[in-house]
Amino acid sequence: MNAPAILVAFLDAIAFGASTALMHHSASRAPEGPGGLRGLVLLLRHLATQPKWLAGIAASLGGLGLHSVALALGSLAVVQPIVVTGLVFAFVFRAVLDRRWPQPRVMIWVSVVAAGIAVFLVGAHSSESSADFSTRSALVFVAIAGVAAAATWWLATKVPTARAGLLMGVAGGLIFGMIASMIKVVTSSGSVWEALTTWPIYALAGLGAAGFLSNQYAYNRAPLSHSLPVLNVVNPVIAVTFGVLVFSEAPSSNPALLTLELVGLVTVLTGVAFLAREETGEKTEEPMTAART
Repeated sequence: MNAPAILVAFLDAIAFGASTALMHHSASRAPEGPGGLRGLVLLLRHLATQPKWLAGIAASLGGLGLHSVALALGSLAVVQPIVVTGLVFAFVFRAVLDRRWPQPRVMIWVSVVAAGIAVFLVGAHSSESSADFSTRSALVFVAIAGVAAAATWWLATKVPTARAGLLMGVAGGLIFGMIASMIKVVTSSGSVWEALTTWPIYALAGLGAAGFLSNQYAYNRAPLSHSLPVLNVVNPVIAVTFGVLVFSEAPSSNPALLTLELVGLVTVLTGVAFLAREETGEKTEEPMTAART
């Protein structure tokens, strides 16, 4: 077991959960302005005055640093299954910010999704990354995933809100899967100079901006239970696929592990399907109170 990578990835999951909860808490309460670029600018102007949102930014930057360290210490297949447990932390922290108990049904299905992702990725266990990677394969992969993310996001603006959240989650998962992939490429560079003078770090900067903006828009327009679970399904699948295709992380062909993959996939799809039918219950949940004696 790669204990250092596992520990850092777990800390990253906590930071991810905190940043998601803080930013969603502020963005979901912001006025819903016009669509498009103008609406996004107005949303950011409002959020920039919210202390909790700024605290979420700080937690997000801390998580990015931890993610970079974790990926420098271990492979995508080791790190990503742990990072996605931040999904559970996000819903717990979100409920605490509202001073209420987490909605039981939502937490059950969130836990099911997180467990399914972990089982799937354990089944998809691959070897450690190669020191070398294919630049051409990386470029092609990012280009295809980028087009898919843009198309999905455009479609999300054309459908009803209930479906838009799911599509925003898919687009976000594609973007953040590519972010994890680019972090792995950058941290695999032979030197700081090499990292700063090659394309992946600039792709990482662009993807980071796209992921940040897409998240704020999704937080403002859709319940967390609609977008975040799907994002956390797509994200690790994209990252692990990148590891296999670009870093030659050989997937397992063991029948038992393949069975785990299938079980994990069915579990994830079941959890996401039920979460899509749930609301966050922000307006109906009872406030958190001390237990009576």
